[in-house]
Amino acid sequence: MLRGKPYNPTVLTEIDILIVGAGPAGSALAYFLASAGFSVRLLDKAQFPRDKTCGDGLSPRALQVLKNIGALEAVNAAGFRIASLRLFSPNGQSFSAPILPHKNLPGHALVLPRFQLDEIIRQRALAAGAEFEQQNVSGLMEAASGVVGVSAGGNSGAPVNYRARVTVLATGASTALLERAGLLPTSFTAEGRAARAYFENVRGLMDEVEFHFDSVPLPGYGWVFPTSPTTANVGAGYVVRNGRGPQNTPRQTLEGFMANPYVSKMLAEARPATSIKGFPLRFDFATAPTAKPGLFLVGEACGLVNPLTGEGVDYALESAEIAAEIITDALRHNTPPPHTAHTYTRALRQKFLHLFTTIRRVRDLYLQPWVLNRFVRAAQKNDELKMRLVNIALGVADPLHAVSPKTLWQVAVG
Repeated sequence: MLRGKPYNPTVLTEIDILIVGAGPAGSALAYFLASAGFSVRLLDKAQFPRDKTCGDGLSPRALQVLKNIGALEAVNAAGFRIASLRLFSPNGQSFSAPILPHKNLPGHALVLPRFQLDEIIRQRALAAGAEFEQQNVSGLMEAASGVVGVSAGGNSGAPVNYRARVTVLATGASTALLERAGLLPTSFTAEGRAARAYFENVRGLMDEVEFHFDSVPLPGYGWVFPTSPTTANVGAGYVVRNGRGPQNTPRQTLEGFMANPYVSKMLAEARPATSIKGFPLRFDFATAPTAKPGLFLVGEACGLVNPLTGEGVDYALESAEIAAEIITDALRHNTPPPHTAHTYTRALRQKFLHLFTTIRRVRDLYLQPWVLNRFVRAAQKNDELKMRLVNIALGVADPLHAVSPKTLWQVAVG
């Protein structure tokens, strides 16, 4: 049972939906629900706009949801358009592959710093009628029916209680509130670690994102994601298994990646625009809690980050769409909270569980030096194989194709 604070009827306000966290998932959900006519309040401890450590990539799937919330025009204007991706094997070989249209998805991606992206989505939520308040949430409020709101520190330091018909946690990789509420064990540690920095005056950038499996611990990769023709988000990340990972810290891993001859040449005349910042990544959707009566979790708060690529914005936005549909239906029909929580959990599992369990198999199989070397060599000669794996990485193809007999044979023969 979730361990929250007893419900205190002395509250600051009563609203339909309270959302904690104004990142992509929280603000997108606020947009959908406010557009449906509900009273929505967004709480976040930060003053916006604010920086957020991330790789900043927006996949075609993310762009589709941004279109649905009316943010695509602003995102296209602010972001750097990506037409292809390049993958480097541990032995330094590489191939480039175009991003092609797929069904209703666009044939490109974008890179846009979260400082800008999150504010664009938040402004869409405010324009739809949601309210925003800078507030540090300290715990969940409970009654016999389930979660009925949150307690917060208050701007003056005095405690403030917020009551809502539905409460949503969109708190990203931060687990403090989840641990205090008993949703995660206090011993929980995120499976992914990464670090990034922005650079100016970077050489050789094109409309292409780079994934490097050389000069980084595996499973993991380094990246160079252009934010303009001369600036880039440069980062590196790796996976921690059973509490064990590389001896290097994320910062040291990134510094080692930047010493790679290819990358160091790109950065030879570059200037750091920011310091190096580290961040955790939660890949634990398969086992993470997603809801309980009165409470929903969206985005990385329920572990929705791709275990292979570390991409999470697309899944965050898609989970917001799913939550919005179920919450809207539940509030309009007075559906009992336990049934609503079960419906949401089932919908998320149906949407993402196969992908997450399979993509872990793909990661564990492919992110080994000899396999990556063979794969890149084979992909250089086989466009079908190349596009099959690229589409899996972009989330537009079933990851089972990566472990099909045909694919494994093509990789094996190189």
